[in-house]
Amino acid sequence: MIIDDKHKCNYCDKECFSKYFICSECNTLKSEDLIDRCRCGNYKDFSNYLCSICEKIIKEKGINDYVIKGRIAEAIIEEMFINMDYEVFRFGMENTIPGFGRRKFPRQGDVAHQIRSMPDFVVVKDNKTNFVEVKYRSDDKFLYEEEFGAENYPYPEAYLILVTPKHIKVQKIAKLARGEDFVYLNDCPDFQTDKSVILQYIEFCKKFFKN
Repeated sequence: MIIDDKHKCNYCDKECFSKYFICSECNTLKSEDLIDRCRCGNYKDFSNYLCSICEKIIKEKGINDYVIKGRIAEAIIEEMFINMDYEVFRFGMENTIPGFGRRKFPRQGDVAHQIRSMPDFVVVKDNKTNFVEVKYRSDDKFLYEEEFGAENYPYPEAYLILVTPKHIKVQKIAKLARGEDFVYLNDCPDFQTDKSVILQYIEFCKKFFKN
């Protein structure tokens, strides 16, 4: 039986027969945690923010849209919590251990995985402390398994805040892992929020993330 089901590897662009669109060489790198997925679904070098296809598109546009919007989302959430009388501390690998994300540093192992997955912020109010991870999406779509893979997110007690052009939603990582959906931030009982403040910052989302 002849199988003629050729594809191109989503990582290196070589021809392959895999239904997962990854060649054997790249699959080996993936098993060594040197390749993960871009937001578009293609494979990429773990140390890069985007895959080669998305990087090409961004270069043609002349601006890294994904990175900039992600940073803006983090800034919006940081300022929003400050305006709701929270103490906000920048956490995350980039702030705590600058440079650890480079390829020469280890990726495998529990400790390396925990370092690379450190939440963006620590927020504190009335002696209650929470980890906060911020993700921007152009829509409301967020699939836990696609984002974190089989390894899972090593901070299940953290809260993931999903920022979109129209909403600010939140859910505990452990609940997302169980398949629960996001809720609007002002409806989350685990945070002391002010709906009027949240609405002000949703206006910023509309302003900065509009098409």
